[in-house]
Amino acid sequence: MCVCSVLSSEIDVDIEAPLEKGKANGAVEMLLAEELGLPKSAIVVTAGKSAQKKIVEIQGLPMTEVIVKLT
Repeated sequence: MCVCSVLSSEIDVDIEAPLEKGKANGAVEMLLAEELGLPKSAIVVTAGKSAQKKIVEIQGLPMTEVIVKLT
């Protein structure tokens, strides 16, 4: 699992978890929490739960700091 690229409002991640029973959602949340130094509860998939492309809410950091930490 890795963060592949970061744009102004998009983060491209590569995970190995399948798109079934929320496994991919949990993997995305865990990866971002670890990379950003936040608790897993601060990262929530809010849309696209059964799709490859997801919208994620990150609580506790402004987007500018998220970009800095992931690049």
